[in-house]
Amino acid sequence: MDSTTAPRKRYAKTLERRSAVARAALDVVLEKGHRALTTAEVAARASMSETAMLYHFPTRDHILVAAMELADEDYRAILTAEFHVIDGGKADWPPPAMAHLTLDDQATTRLFLALSAEAVNPEHPAHAYLKAHHEQVIFEFTEGVKRRQAKGIADPKLDPDRVARQMMAAWSGLRMQWLIDPSLDLTAAVSQSFLALNGYPLMKFKQEMTEFMSQS
Repeated sequence: MDSTTAPRKRYAKTLERRSAVARAALDVVLEKGHRALTTAEVAARASMSETAMLYHFPTRDHILVAAMELADEDYRAILTAEFHVIDGGKADWPPPAMAHLTLDDQATTRLFLALSAEAVNPEHPAHAYLKAHHEQVIFEFTEGVKRRQAKGIADPKLDPDRVARQMMAAWSGLRMQWLIDPSLDLTAAVSQSFLALNGYPLMKFKQEMTEFMSQS
């Protein structure tokens, strides 16, 4: 037997077990909410002993982070890093699917915001996850702003990174408001905020003025 075969098999087995725990935990969150999650139920759903599971995930918080990371992966299978403005910027941006995923999945949104509150502690398992998550989302938002500037539907004078961080803050804050007051039209609020932060109203005004002057 190749000397590298055994380590590879052990590594694959570890990944399989970690994946099973993450999926079981996310299922519990989606069905019952993160507050109802117990290590015993997750272990049972993952078809392993609680002791074996805790070897890979030392605490309940580690398990919740694994569930949130898997939820992110699932979302990325639905959304892409592209944020399209359809019909000259008249349609919602970001795509309605971004807000609709939140509207359809309140349980995961509550988990994310709960972990966000805990992540301010550098020792908490969610700290590294939230830091990486924010960096990725801000990068994607930044690239989106740059693309819009290149298309003439975002103010070219804006700093894309700064706008991306403001967009991230708006997205997080509006989701929190929606959880507290579900009557808020989250899709419209997010789209309007993002378009405003990108300077779309100004660009639209300039475009209309240019068209008006060309017709005069």
